[in-house]
Amino acid sequence: MQDKQPKVAILLPVYNGERTLRATLESLLAQTFGDFELLIGIDGTKDGSKGIAESFQDPRIRIIEHPKNLGLANNVNALLAAVSPGIDLIAMAEQDDVYVPERLQWQVEVMQKQSDVGLVSGIAEFQGNGAPVLFPGLLVYGQQFPQGEALFRYLYEHQLKVVNTCILFRKSVHEKAGLNFRNTYGNFNVDWDYILRFSLVSGVYGIPKVLVRMNRRRKHHSVTTNKQGQHKASRQLLKDFRTEFPNLISQKDYQAALKQHRKIELGHRSKLGIVAFSLFYAIIYRDFYFIEYIFNRVKKYKLNHDKN
Repeated sequence: MQDKQPKVAILLPVYNGERTLRATLESLLAQTFGDFELLIGIDGTKDGSKGIAESFQDPRIRIIEHPKNLGLANNVNALLAAVSPGIDLIAMAEQDDVYVPERLQWQVEVMQKQSDVGLVSGIAEFQGNGAPVLFPGLLVYGQQFPQGEALFRYLYEHQLKVVNTCILFRKSVHEKAGLNFRNTYGNFNVDWDYILRFSLVSGVYGIPKVLVRMNRRRKHHSVTTNKQGQHKASRQLLKDFRTEFPNLISQKDYQAALKQHRKIELGHRSKLGIVAFSLFYAIIYRDFYFIEYIFNRVKKYKLNHDKN
């Protein structure tokens, strides 16, 4: 450990992450704000992740190994419990992602200047099979997150728009509100559940700059590749939060959120599935969007086909 008390703790849960972990660690250790400890939770991994972490030999790194897989939420909770006393700023990281050098510096500056902000995030560059995409749109186009109940409803209806892989939050707010990371949906929606609840207890700020590049181009072990399980868990979350927060989420809110989820789900179906489910949803929701979606996908496919 360092001679002086670090100001930030970075939590990095790892499960079979050997294909991308080295790049993630290199980006974290190269931060312009270097006053941190990095807690790496090796969660029952069966590959070379632990060896990669050990190879860096950086005094800021602490490896916490769980011989038996705990799952994402329990791994993060264990890392949070192991944070050195006196550290209040907690940064989340993911094994697939690469962070810009100024990420922590920009986030710590926000926390120092705005005492009412309990959680700060930013813009992500999503690198999939096509051209990189920046999100969330609010920050990309110069807007800021709504606050309190308005943000809660926004994140509920539009799904998680606060980039979880680069959040930094105050541990003091987390503890005072009695929050924790929940495994209600297995390894799915751990972040969505958490940030929804956090939005009701403290201010949330978005830095209008790219903080992270999310690597989803290579095949690797990730729950994000199980789209069917993800969609099922998301529908259950919408239902559960409607039941838990009836004073904040109306039946109209629930239906709007469910329709939004169906739109997202369409993008991951087969060509035949897109047509069949678009027609089905158009009838259910009486929304021309789903018919228009079919035509747009056909038009895009034809355009790509003509180019080739």
